[in-house]
Amino acid sequence: MNSMTGYGKADSKKNNLAVAVEISSVNNRFLEYFLRLPKQFIFLEPKVKDLLASRLSRGKINLTVNYEDWGAGIDQFSINKILADEIYGRLSDLKKRYKLAGEIEVGHLVGFPDIFRLEKINNLEKKIWPTVKDAINKALDELISMRQKEGANLKKDILFRLNILSRDIVKIEKLAPENLAAYRDKLAKKINDLMDGKTVNGARIEEEVSFLAERSDITEECVRFKRHLRQFKSDINQTGPIGKRLNFILQELNREANTICSKTASSEISRLGLELKEEIEKIREQIQNVE
Repeated sequence: MNSMTGYGKADSKKNNLAVAVEISSVNNRFLEYFLRLPKQFIFLEPKVKDLLASRLSRGKINLTVNYEDWGAGIDQFSINKILADEIYGRLSDLKKRYKLAGEIEVGHLVGFPDIFRLEKINNLEKKIWPTVKDAINKALDELISMRQKEGANLKKDILFRLNILSRDIVKIEKLAPENLAAYRDKLAKKINDLMDGKTVNGARIEEEVSFLAERSDITEECVRFKRHLRQFKSDINQTGPIGKRLNFILQELNREANTICSKTASSEISRLGLELKEEIEKIREQIQNVE
């Protein structure tokens, strides 16, 4: 079992290029990316997403890439000198026309981004992708390791609560016959009170009481609850993404617990049923962070 919460950080240096990667993840229903890449690396976005998808299944992923070019030839750009001359001339005309003080400096030209253009570098992907990939994989190793440790802690807590559910459902199952008898007696008394001593068909009344009492039987709910519990305990030991499946089984456990609470006439079963629901809710909160 893996958590969806984690953090990783790594560096890689190859061919005069240093790449630093930070990656973090939090819980999310699907796999979602938020990438911050240098503009020179934007064309690598599909490859980065494919790499993340190959190692992660769920979570909101935040990834930041920074780099230093020590002569790898990434930051090559050219100057549009014709445009620069034109802009310089226009600025000089404005300076004279409006009698502006000061000199025209390079900083003024920087405000015109069209003067500077990044040159198209041949085989840029081959130059930088191996280093970027290496740094991302190292950061992913760290993030996944943290997710595994957190997942182990989640599993330990969930198993503890599953034992409580197993204990309580056994108690409820043992109390079920008493609950049925109590419901029958309660219903019979209520009918007699309503009849107020009038002559009635006793056999017919008993038949109706038995029918309604059977509808309050919680035996089937206990059997289904135990079956779902066994399935949950089996699936929690599976490898790979299991969060969605565990969440579905948990919904079924909660459905049975609700039915038990609604059908019982026993205060003790009601108490145990509420405890079932409380533990299920605590597990549900944990499952939200399981990959």
